[in-house]
Amino acid sequence: MSGLTVTEKEHWKSRIARRIDKRVEAITAGDPNFFERIERDARQRALESLSLAEYQTELDEIERQKETMEKRAKRLHKAMLAKVRGVEPDDLDDYFSYRHDSEVDNAVKRRKAVHEDELLAESELGQQVLRLRQEKDELQDVVWLASSCREVKALWGKVTELLGDEQTQLQKDALAIKAIADD
Repeated sequence: MSGLTVTEKEHWKSRIARRIDKRVEAITAGDPNFFERIERDARQRALESLSLAEYQTELDEIERQKETMEKRAKRLHKAMLAKVRGVEPDDLDDYFSYRHDSEVDNAVKRRKAVHEDELLAESELGQQVLRLRQEKDELQDVVWLASSCREVKALWGKVTELLGDEQTQLQKDALAIKAIADD
């Protein structure tokens, strides 16, 4: 019997990933705002750990003031356009503008990811999510290991030992599967 093709391995990786995603959804279903709360709290921790919380508070206030002014300016522009067109302002469509991320926003996003993991690790539910995410991240290796020869499996064990890494449960299970050359 020959090993799996790359296409077959990708298929199984995708299937297993979908099952993990469904399990994460199932275990967090009882707390529908779990990830939103984790994201919000992680962002706040990121701002605090970067000593940016005071700046962000001030920026938030400026943003509120700016939004008020922008709404006022938009109403005036809309009124002027409506006057020129001879229509009511409510008959005009709204438009939206988007701003680009800045270097500070990117730093906060990166730090936020670290704090999300910390927050997840603080609860039993979050620990389950982290464990499943790790399994999902390692799926490519798991699928290849499960269908690899004895020598590749042995090498994987040596590399894991050398790096001091802890294998996921699926990696352990994949290594325990009878190697192709062992048929």
